[in-house]
Amino acid sequence: MARDAIFLAALSLGHESIHAQNTLTIIPIETQPYSPCSLPNVTDQHAGAEISIVDVIFSGSFQIPVADQEQIANSIKQKTHGTSLDAVTDEALERVRDGWQDRGYFKVQVTGETNTLTSSPVNQRIVIRVHVDEGERYTLSGVTFKNNKAISNARALRNLFPIKDGDIFSREKIGIGLDNLRKAYGELGYLNFTSVPDTQFDDENKSVSLEIDVDEGVQFVVGSINVLGLDEPTRQELLNELPIKPGQIYNSRLWEAALRSSVAAPCECPNHEQLREDNKSGIVTLTFDFRACAEN
Repeated sequence: MARDAIFLAALSLGHESIHAQNTLTIIPIETQPYSPCSLPNVTDQHAGAEISIVDVIFSGSFQIPVADQEQIANSIKQKTHGTSLDAVTDEALERVRDGWQDRGYFKVQVTGETNTLTSSPVNQRIVIRVHVDEGERYTLSGVTFKNNKAISNARALRNLFPIKDGDIFSREKIGIGLDNLRKAYGELGYLNFTSVPDTQFDDENKSVSLEIDVDEGVQFVVGSINVLGLDEPTRQELLNELPIKPGQIYNSRLWEAALRSSVAAPCECPNHEQLREDNKSGIVTLTFDFRACAEN
């Protein structure tokens, strides 16, 4: 990827801020690569220390407003943590990429580097510099579907996506639509539903179209609901309260409601609810196992 410039900025130790620019003073990478002298770098890093990003510095020539840049940077600082510097850096760069793609810059390219400000056995504070090549801004030209049989109404499927044709392309909104699609099929018993979007670019018109290949899988029916580890009155109370019953088409929304029922929810034991599927028969067996909870 060709990168034409990088922004050099000084940061005072311990000063937490966001650097978001519309136009930047730039120095070509080919002739004057970045020197880390502008930032203090602590090389004595402690393995296992919690890493936090205290500053984000963007460089590049941007079209998105400064307010949007600040929003992206704040999201990185607030949500990106960990104990591996490489993992934290990768996550931060992915959040930058997501932020630009949510604003239409689908082909954005990002690169970054970090500097450590302070380091202790429990905490490492870093600054991340991110060079962004925005590329072109795209709109969504359309969303189509193929191999959708259980739900043949393409308009109904399209309405699951909170983005209209002609809107600025948003990776987040497409993701929401795909999740809504999964939930819609889940309510019809298609437990293993998957969808694969194929992205087509029209660079002349700066637009993106999606063709979503649907794999519905098997439609499941609830075979039985097992309750283990409860006395008989409580077991019957749980079964009577559940919104999902044996013999019904499996419904993911009703199953999630069952997990929140007043009898089932109090158990905080991991894996106290189980869902087993038989793809050959199309039968799903639901189990609540409270035996470990009773032991605690």
